[in-house]
Amino acid sequence: MSAAAYADGGESPRAPMFPRLGEGNTATGAQDSQSSAFPRLVDDADQGASSVPGEDGVLLRIRQRRSGARQDTFEVFAAPDGNTEIPLAVSATTVGSRVPRAALQQSPWLARCVNGPDGATVVCPLACDDAGEEEEMEAFMGGEDRQSATTDAAVFCTKVSEAVLELGVPSRGAGQNLLNSRGLFQCLDLCGRGASGVTTTSLEITHLLALFLWAAVLELHDLVGVFREAVAQRVGIDAVSLVLAASHAAADKELMRDCYWCLREAICGAAGVPTSWLDGRSTVRLVRGVLLHVGVCKTPMRVLSHVLDEDMSAKKARWSTPGDCYTLCKVHRRRGEDGAYPHIYEVRLDHSDELIMIASREDEQSPCQFFAVGPSGLAQASLSEHCQEYLGCIVPNFWGTTFLLYDSGSDVAALLKGVPAARGLPVRQRAQLCRIGYETNILGDVPRRVTVDFERGGQGYQMTNMAPRWDKKLNSYALPFFGRVKKASAKNFQLVVNDDPNTIYLMFGKISKDVFCLDFRGPLSALDAIAIASAALAKKRAVS
Repeated sequence: MSAAAYADGGESPRAPMFPRLGEGNTATGAQDSQSSAFPRLVDDADQGASSVPGEDGVLLRIRQRRSGARQDTFEVFAAPDGNTEIPLAVSATTVGSRVPRAALQQSPWLARCVNGPDGATVVCPLACDDAGEEEEMEAFMGGEDRQSATTDAAVFCTKVSEAVLELGVPSRGAGQNLLNSRGLFQCLDLCGRGASGVTTTSLEITHLLALFLWAAVLELHDLVGVFREAVAQRVGIDAVSLVLAASHAAADKELMRDCYWCLREAICGAAGVPTSWLDGRSTVRLVRGVLLHVGVCKTPMRVLSHVLDEDMSAKKARWSTPGDCYTLCKVHRRRGEDGAYPHIYEVRLDHSDELIMIASREDEQSPCQFFAVGPSGLAQASLSEHCQEYLGCIVPNFWGTTFLLYDSGSDVAALLKGVPAARGLPVRQRAQLCRIGYETNILGDVPRRVTVDFERGGQGYQMTNMAPRWDKKLNSYALPFFGRVKKASAKNFQLVVNDDPNTIYLMFGKISKDVFCLDFRGPLSALDAIAIASAALAKKRAVS
């Protein structure tokens, strides 16, 4: 047996209509759930709301289904036959509050229901990790009974009459425990006062996420932006499970992207998976690819697959797509004392000196990794193949005669072998983009021979360095660099196709001790160019 429980929330229109941030839940007037299992909506509150359609307010009833929740208290009541009865289960609770019609109209989502005919229903589907959610939502949208629809992860609002709205919140998914009446009324209140005055620094993360979800449901976009920014600042090991569930429910791509890179670094980074996530001592747990926050939510990490797909597509478009004209750059090399490692290479645009990319090499045999630099810069401490700025790497062989350029993917087999907990976290197998080869030249009695092989747009390319000519005046090999190169060096070269000197696709040469020019054009991309430059600067055992 199940029963619906109601709470008296009718308020005087002259009283404060909504609770302020940080105050208790004064808007609903709900009785303490521990004192009565069956609080009831007082008749005169219901009649009062329905008797003044439009002007004095609309009775907003909020109904939430319970999903396996234990009922610790119950109410003994008189049955029609005079005996007493005890309910077997309570399946839902409802709280009610009289709200000014103008306040409801502030939400485009609620306004569609308020302005619709009696019986009209508006639905806001929230993503959920449970299997079969899409089929259940399709059935609900097709006109199934609303009572069964509350078992879904959707929020719905039904216009019972001109003065009564019934709002149902989810019984599963992130909305089950995060969406509450307090957050709803606070969002409506904050919308009326303007998003610019919202202060979120003192709010607990669960309260902040409740406001964020309600703002998304109510389509209060200014508030969504405010709460999203505040939530983004809280994404960390302790809060990522909650933020992931809420951002997945609201399909918020920005927050889901923050969650992915937080999880990527936490699980795959040098520090390793937090032990508290695995041994059950923390409220956050990682079990078989599912991230749980005990008592609140659980979300499979596979829901972040689209984040990785979009990230790799964006990086390919920005860094692995060739331009139509020449790009002139300079590479600044930073080394330790006496040339000690690590070596850092900064790629700057020649005309503006803007830093666009950084390459890092830990030692002479380690891969050289590439990182994008945004407007806010790049923290040296975050340089890792698992950070968001990672673009790819170039891997040398032992002799320094072959260098392979890979994209921002991972060596998945090696990663999962070293970090089994990473199963379930979306990662992509890295792909080879380019091969750079140096002809063995131990004695160094002839100029270096460089070959670059890559594929672009389904077409294969092979470029070689243009052979320098012996200059009798300089008593050395020389090439025309058109004023771009200032110092003679064995590292200086130009890439052409079929030894055609009329089209130079890449030019690399020494300007000063630790500054080099790097000019390139399509079909070479920016990532190809810096990879070729880093290969030229790498130590080579079999090439002098």
